[in-house]
Amino acid sequence: MTVSAPPRGSLAPVIGIALVFAALGPPIGGATFVPLALLLKAPAAAGAFAFAAVIASLFGRWIMVFAAYVIGLGPATATGVLYALWDAAAPERWPRALAAAVIGGSLACAAALRLAAIGSSLDMMFDANFDGATVQSISMTALVPAAPVPTASGLVRAFVASGAVSGLVCAMAARLLGLTMQPAPFRPGTEGPA
Repeated sequence: MTVSAPPRGSLAPVIGIALVFAALGPPIGGATFVPLALLLKAPAAAGAFAFAAVIASLFGRWIMVFAAYVIGLGPATATGVLYALWDAAAPERWPRALAAAVIGGSLACAAALRLAAIGSSLDMMFDANFDGATVQSISMTALVPAAPVPTASGLVRAFVASGAVSGLVCAMAARLLGLTMQPAPFRPGTEGPA
């Protein structure tokens, strides 16, 4: 006689995983973005980093954390929900944290596309005359490896990589906290009274 573990009918693990991703995702992504952008050597980012350093020194780190939550809360929560669905559907031995990294990177890329679209519409609305390097650094054509300006893609790649790192770390934290959609493994002798 084969006895299987009862399926979970509760949404509590999904909500718990989404809350872990929403709480930890933006600060982890924000903390990894700057080193990754410096590692990828985005030349247009020097002015942005100098401006961020001035703001951080004047107002403290809370401004940067607030900005990370404004930009990253939606993608982080969506990554948590999609990761919970993957966790429930994937077979037992399939990777969980790596899937969260792929989901996080994909949603960060989608957020970068949306931010670039908003920036382009603001540029057209206010007719701001940015120099060519600034416009190329926020252009999403930099995602294509054969783009005419390969050095401008450093910020976008750092943004996507920070989303992937954030998804990976949040998935590991959720697993450490015991938040999983996988049913508990069946152990013989624990089926209860007959």
